[in-house]
Amino acid sequence: MKRYLLSSLSIEGFRGINNEGDPLVLKFKPETVNSVHAPNGVGKSSIFEALYFAIYGQVPRLTEMQDSERGESYIVNRFHPSRTATIQLVFTSDDGSPDVEICVTQQHEGVRAVSSPTGHSAPEEFLEQLQEDFVLIDYSQFTKFIETTALVRGRSFASLVGLSKYSKLRQALEAAERTPNINADFELKVIQADVTNKESNQNNVASRMLESHNSVTGKEEVSTTNTDSLVHNVTAALSEIELLQPLLKGISVQELDFEAAENVIEREEGGDARKKIDQLNTAINKLKQIELSSEEEVDAAELLKLADNRDASVDRVGKVPIQKLLEEALIVVSSNDWPNTNECPVCESHLTQPLTQKLESKLELYRETDQLNGELISSFETARCFSKLVALEEAQSIGIQPEERLHPKLTLEAKEGVLSTANLVSFEKRLKKLENLRLEKLEASTLELGELQKKLPPSLVEVSRKLSSAKQFCAELSEFLDNQPKLADKKKQLEKVLRWRGFIKRVSEKFAAAETELSNARISEIQESCQELFAKLVRGGPDVKPTLKRAEDAEKVDLKLADFFGLEDLSARALLSESYRNAVAASIFLSAATKHSGVPRFMVLDDVTSSFDAGHQFALMDALRGSLRYGVLPEGLQFIVLSHDTSLEKYFDRLGSTAEWHHQKLQGMPPKGRLMVSSQEAERLKGQAEQHLNAGMLSTGEPFVRQYVEYKLGQVISKVQIPVPPDYATRGDKRTLSTYLDAIIEAVKIFDAANCCALTPQQITNARDLHGPSIMANYVSHYETGAGNPFNSYALLGVLQTVDDFADCFKYIDPSNGQLRYYRRLKI
Repeated sequence: MKRYLLSSLSIEGFRGINNEGDPLVLKFKPETVNSVHAPNGVGKSSIFEALYFAIYGQVPRLTEMQDSERGESYIVNRFHPSRTATIQLVFTSDDGSPDVEICVTQQHEGVRAVSSPTGHSAPEEFLEQLQEDFVLIDYSQFTKFIETTALVRGRSFASLVGLSKYSKLRQALEAAERTPNINADFELKVIQADVTNKESNQNNVASRMLESHNSVTGKEEVSTTNTDSLVHNVTAALSEIELLQPLLKGISVQELDFEAAENVIEREEGGDARKKIDQLNTAINKLKQIELSSEEEVDAAELLKLADNRDASVDRVGKVPIQKLLEEALIVVSSNDWPNTNECPVCESHLTQPLTQKLESKLELYRETDQLNGELISSFETARCFSKLVALEEAQSIGIQPEERLHPKLTLEAKEGVLSTANLVSFEKRLKKLENLRLEKLEASTLELGELQKKLPPSLVEVSRKLSSAKQFCAELSEFLDNQPKLADKKKQLEKVLRWRGFIKRVSEKFAAAETELSNARISEIQESCQELFAKLVRGGPDVKPTLKRAEDAEKVDLKLADFFGLEDLSARALLSESYRNAVAASIFLSAATKHSGVPRFMVLDDVTSSFDAGHQFALMDALRGSLRYGVLPEGLQFIVLSHDTSLEKYFDRLGSTAEWHHQKLQGMPPKGRLMVSSQEAERLKGQAEQHLNAGMLSTGEPFVRQYVEYKLGQVISKVQIPVPPDYATRGDKRTLSTYLDAIIEAVKIFDAANCCALTPQQITNARDLHGPSIMANYVSHYETGAGNPFNSYALLGVLQTVDDFADCFKYIDPSNGQLRYYRRLKI
């Protein structure tokens, strides 16, 4: 596979980098370790964020801000005239094919555009291929890898070793086969309840249909398998009644005009009493249909249990406002701006562990509460007992007025997801009360029917009874036949979902087993190299052997110590100091990254040594340079190190001009001024200064003069190894132009007095007595104190010439090419 290294980065108008019309350009060499050093506040973080934004399309610490803070509005530099951020990246392939240049722009309105000046057909897809966990690493990622849960660590590790697609697919399969998700995606629980309800209703209809059939025919049929036979039996029984024979001639009972039949009987005898009998028979049949079953009573009791469980969970974790407070607190402590993850942002108390873990575990309880509430709502919406409440409250014969009905209130609460326990208690009581009322109405209607039947001739009563039962039979038969295809379709739907559930469960289990096996194989591949690298980083320390252990049935990866002073299998997170924990993380990340075979072949490390001990810092840099970089290790990577660490600065300076290391320093005045790379842009600094001064633009040209003077004096100190005060060596904020100049002049005086100065007598005189005092008197004193009259353009142009003359005092003519070169050291 073709892999790419980062050879160039150009930034303008992004975050702290203004550079109007003159982008900051960083060049990176493929086969060396590349370092970029800058004091805090000079723009190093903006470089890392620019790379992140170009590749991922976001800046993490801005996306973590609250919506009201409008984090995305801080992507473009606020002082750039066009309010446009431009990031250009040039990638070099490791197989010699042409470079790929990608340009990413962002307007202050939030419009992002990606293009390729070199004509790549899919620049956005190219950037997406670079989105690997090892490409852009900062200190927080090392910390999170150690401090996070075993599950999150396992998923991060999968991405590190090129298994992120498998990990994501496993997560998707596991999510798909979870019962709550199947219930949500396919409404399995609703379908099952619907099938159960339809089957129960169909059984009740069949039972009533058979009861009506038997009442008409006097036969004891127990099966509804052959409905045509049932229709024939009822038709034959009615045809035996002389009054009804003319109406049934040539037709079945399904086609009988029951109103005409009732009129025939009414004309024969009975009048209003017979009508009342028919009404009572109908009412009695309807009251029997809405009988509250024991199963439905159990359903109501189960709903109350679910509500009690939900309420108990709410009591354990607190009310919704507390949940919102915890969520806000988690956002605060998880952001990069929060200084101490062990400090509570609400009460300012300090904990022994990161607050994020405590907040996440607490919020997990809220999620459990939400799940319990969801189960309650879902169960209520499919409960047969609720359908029975609706039927009982709406039954005309029971007579519950609309304003007294409970089911509309319960329906509204269920839709809003706030079903109250108090209303469910009322629901259960109402069901029992309505069932008692139904029984009372049924008993009263049955007694009244008996009294009316006594007033009519037995023959006519029997005819009316049979006709009423036949009418009921036809109604039940029609409902039975209508329900059959609906029930069959619903059963097919349920069967299909159950087949899917079985299939996805089997696939998920097999894929999980395969993914676990592959992940364990990758762990085995890097385990030894990780332990060897860790031993190099902490050489002289205890041989604790960090070990990754993958769970068999989950993506969890535990970080253990194979040996801790004779003890085995202990937690690395619990026992190791911060420096050692981060060394473990670095070993894992670097070992995994060098085994990766994806598109990116570069790794950007931003202040990853912040909490490393000094020795561990240098050991890490030596490992990058000596054994891990591209060109040394066959699977090696191009490393780009961003740092503000003053102790590493000297290390970078010492190696910066070698074949193994490429070093660059940032200087400038962000976010309004220009940010530059000092090692590349000295002449550009001088050119910019001269351009502005010659145009009479003093306020614009003077900062370039200061930066050029600082660069040239610092170059003299570095090149000829001038002894400097401790503050100069360790603290960038203590470096002023006067300390630069004083250190150089004093060193010349000391070595001249000792008769061991490499400079010629004329150079010593010029540096000590001519150019040095001139720079101090004409510029440095004025610049640092603000005393005297303002400079004019000619004076500043003179300062540029004087500092060049001063630097030349520390150079000699190389006989091989006639060029001026700095002395190797000030002392002979």
